[in-house]
Amino acid sequence: MFHAELFTSSIATGASTFAQLNYFTSDAILTAIINGVQVSTSLPALHSVLGVGAHLVEVRAQANSMLPFPYVSLNPNNRGSAFESPPRIMDFSRWPMFLKPTEEFDIFATQNSGAGETEYVLVQFCDGPPTPLPVSVNPPGMPAAPTTPGRFFTAHWTASVTLTAGGWTKVQPAFDQALYAGSYALVGARAFSATGLFFRMFPAFGPLWRPGGACVQAYDQMDPYNQRYQNAFGAAPSSWGVWLNFYQNTPPAVEFFATAADTAEEGWFDLVYLGPQVQQGL
Repeated sequence: MFHAELFTSSIATGASTFAQLNYFTSDAILTAIINGVQVSTSLPALHSVLGVGAHLVEVRAQANSMLPFPYVSLNPNNRGSAFESPPRIMDFSRWPMFLKPTEEFDIFATQNSGAGETEYVLVQFCDGPPTPLPVSVNPPGMPAAPTTPGRFFTAHWTASVTLTAGGWTKVQPAFDQALYAGSYALVGARAFSATGLFFRMFPAFGPLWRPGGACVQAYDQMDPYNQRYQNAFGAAPSSWGVWLNFYQNTPPAVEFFATAADTAEEGWFDLVYLGPQVQQGL
């Protein structure tokens, strides 16, 4: 399992001068320590880092347990008001970097705009390598029995919520077609909004964690490689494993972080049907 948290601040110019980005505590799950975050005992490893800013140069992840080796410095990053295509991302999901639980984790960054500007960095924490699916995907014999567990498909959804500029906003997806009754594993996602930077899931029922990724602002913009189960790079399917499980009548909501008050959202869920088990929605 993995979980997304945001760091953001306006920092002064200086291509080689690091400045700390504050942990964004509004609607946060993890505990803040000064300007950073306390490493969770449940999710003690670094999963991925996604930075974006108009003139962002370098992102540095910093925790005492990384010493005596140098702190993790990440480049290239996404320069502009949206993620580049393909997105620049530091993905540690296959070999997570374990930190010391309860220590302080911080994000620093540099930029070279010539004036102060705001930088945004999404950090995802995990408990280990990606959670595998409990079933085989698209097993033989499925044409004769379409509701066999393991069926993979992508479901499109829309929403029309006015997003809060500079904050997380929860929206409830409305699928184009109703999901077949049963339980599902979310194994990838894509989220679109005109000024959206990040998104994360908001489960209807546990767990507490909110896995997420990078938003797209154009229909031909590419997602981070492992954010989708079947990626757009022409390579073999790969992913961040199971994000969460849900029943067809209690799908997760989606939180958007946008820089303006957008009024239309879209998304695509990569789903695997797990079986006919159902639960009454509350």
